[in-house]
Amino acid sequence: MIAFMERPLHYDFRDILWAPARALSVKKIFAMTLFLCLGLAIYDLFTYIALAIQGENIEYVFSTYGFFPFYRYAFSAHVAVVVFALGLILTTLAVMMGFFAVSAIDIEEIRGNRFMSAGESIRFAFRRLTQLLLSEVAIAIFVLFIVILFAILGLASRIPWVGEWLYSLFFVFPGFIVAIFTVFIILVWQVSLVLLPATAASERRGEVFTALLETFSSIIRQPWRWLGFTVYSIVAAKLASFVYAYLCFRAVQFMTFAAGLGGGRERLTDLIKAGLSHLPVNSDLTDTMFNIFPGIDWSFSVGAWARGSADGAAGYIMAIMLFVIFATIAGYFMAIIATAQARGYVVIRYIKDNYRISDEKPLFFTDEPVNPPLEDEDIEGGGVEQS
Repeated sequence: MIAFMERPLHYDFRDILWAPARALSVKKIFAMTLFLCLGLAIYDLFTYIALAIQGENIEYVFSTYGFFPFYRYAFSAHVAVVVFALGLILTTLAVMMGFFAVSAIDIEEIRGNRFMSAGESIRFAFRRLTQLLLSEVAIAIFVLFIVILFAILGLASRIPWVGEWLYSLFFVFPGFIVAIFTVFIILVWQVSLVLLPATAASERRGEVFTALLETFSSIIRQPWRWLGFTVYSIVAAKLASFVYAYLCFRAVQFMTFAAGLGGGRERLTDLIKAGLSHLPVNSDLTDTMFNIFPGIDWSFSVGAWARGSADGAAGYIMAIMLFVIFATIAGYFMAIIATAQARGYVVIRYIKDNYRISDEKPLFFTDEPVNPPLEDEDIEGGGVEQS
């Protein structure tokens, strides 16, 4: 057995309760943050390409939104719509890969391997990219197939005299039955964005069907338990990430103050302001991240630090550094949800199938024997016979 084993699981809510503490790991936050940044880069690229196709002034849009063009755009050009939609799909896939990487670390910990690195989880996520993509595409193809069937039924309803009878006769069965089943499929499709990475990370051979089967089985057989785990993880993630964000804010203040003791405090403060001036510190996103909960007036602001700053090349470098710190806040938030999904799935899998994932062997660790095996030795009476 592996020397460093995780504490035995309780297979109930207690295994999800400490998700914020378990997600507070450098490798988990790093992996999640990396894929969030990748998703942001993809979103920016495709959004600005779509805006260019639309004929918008890219320089003006970039000066307004920068690297955070989060706005409800109304595209009239069909090509622009396709490009923007493709960007959203790839961005979502990048975030799912982040969930997968964090889930893989947790699943390996549950199996007994506490030494899976961030690099291994990231490479594992890229190797399973096809599994994630094909799983989502399979659901999309099924929904599209149902839409085509209803379109054919609608086309048949245009037949004079007979069409209205056909539509009326088949309205409840199979029409309504298939429709309500499809709506459920679409709901699970949305849920799969956070649950599928966990089921795929626990699947040892990268099979698309198994990951989909476990995703649907978890929602169908344990819907309220999964919903409870997920709601708790979101609330806990918001609270824990707010505390982490406040600590980051105070850490930057402390570092600036301590470094200023050596002289040049005003210059260092101006450098921080220069970096913040290039970031959307007064946006809805930052307001949400720096507020404990929406609707509760308990927050802190960094807007005052972004005023009266000097511009320069160092200011852009500082903006990148401050953005990395902010990205880790979002990464920690997402890592908590991914950790809760992975451990919640382990609990649900045991409850619905009586199967312990913790009994499986790790995928990324091989326990080596301490002593070499005995070869061609006769053991008699507890000792080795010698000639």
